[in-house]
Amino acid sequence: MKKIALFLAVFCIVACKPQQKGEERDAIKPLADSKANSATRNLYNRLNSLLQRGILLGHQDDLAYGHNWYDEEGRSDVHDVTAKYPAVMGWEIGHIEQDALYNLDSVYFDRMKRYIREANQLGAINTISWHADNIATGGSAWDCAQDNVVKSVLPDSENHVKFLSWLDRLADFFLDLKDDKGSSIPVMFRMYHEHTGSWFWWGSRQSTPEEYIQLWRMTVEYLRDTRNVHNLLYTYSPAAVENEEQYLERYPGDNYVDIVGFDCYANGENEEQSKEKTIQQIKAYKNNMIVNLDIVVNYADKAGKIPAITETGMERFPFPDFFSEVVYQQIIKNYKISYILFWRNAYNRPTHYYLPYKGSNNEFDFCVFVKEPKILLAEDIKQ
Repeated sequence: MKKIALFLAVFCIVACKPQQKGEERDAIKPLADSKANSATRNLYNRLNSLLQRGILLGHQDDLAYGHNWYDEEGRSDVHDVTAKYPAVMGWEIGHIEQDALYNLDSVYFDRMKRYIREANQLGAINTISWHADNIATGGSAWDCAQDNVVKSVLPDSENHVKFLSWLDRLADFFLDLKDDKGSSIPVMFRMYHEHTGSWFWWGSRQSTPEEYIQLWRMTVEYLRDTRNVHNLLYTYSPAAVENEEQYLERYPGDNYVDIVGFDCYANGENEEQSKEKTIQQIKAYKNNMIVNLDIVVNYADKAGKIPAITETGMERFPFPDFFSEVVYQQIIKNYKISYILFWRNAYNRPTHYYLPYKGSNNEFDFCVFVKEPKILLAEDIKQ
């Protein structure tokens, strides 16, 4: 009788244990690149393993520059505030397709490779986005008045051959990512992002779902199969959506994606805006984040993918306790996601920052945020 009672007690504890969203995961599916090198496979396995420990803190361009500084050896706004480096570091390769020396944020590509090596040495994980110029007009990625640019780069179209030459420059960059021992450095490649919006030439008003899917698959196949680039994990990241149907409308398929995420920002105008307006912005942000976290985590569970918040933040974060209370307690605390990437702290725009710098507002609150056991920085995950 005592054995039966003990069994029932144990069963009740296990059965009644509250589950975090995303806790029960399906088996991990094969990578988008079946020939991914060992370092890339190890990165994927590492990301999956780290899901059990917590959420990696990410920051865009963290080693390249920060608030009122540019290219200072070993410097980082996150490190200035917390004495630790981010666990994920984001980089942007827009303009590499033009064979330029530096990207659209004035980061030289040779230095970017150095930053990526340094991040890798610190134990951090690198993610790369690509705001490619408009190949049809010569304008920027935001030149999106046309609805034929995506179609024009697809096979047998007028800009296809030229676009492949752009992909060749990407391939050369990826293939040159080596550590000090000459081994390949794996990265998460987040291309054609925020495509559910209409502010880029690859957006939802500028292309059909079929054209977007064709663009994605063509890019993966060219880098993977033609140029033998095998150090990439492919990241799918729409802007915030309203439901799973919209999230998956342009999804290229599980065989072409490794990481599923989304980009979502809180609107913030300035420090002097009314308290009521800030509260409204925070409420909208919280609702959007939760809707999209549910979508991403649930789909990642079903498809065996890695879930993430691929871009987020609030410029100047005028709300007190934005990080510890809003982002952590009200949004991400109960989700199992790989990482959360906050946007950049511009070196030449004093009010354009998405994480605290030394002496800025919410500096103490950010320290409270990163001290949560579930928030992981580079030093916490270094192998």
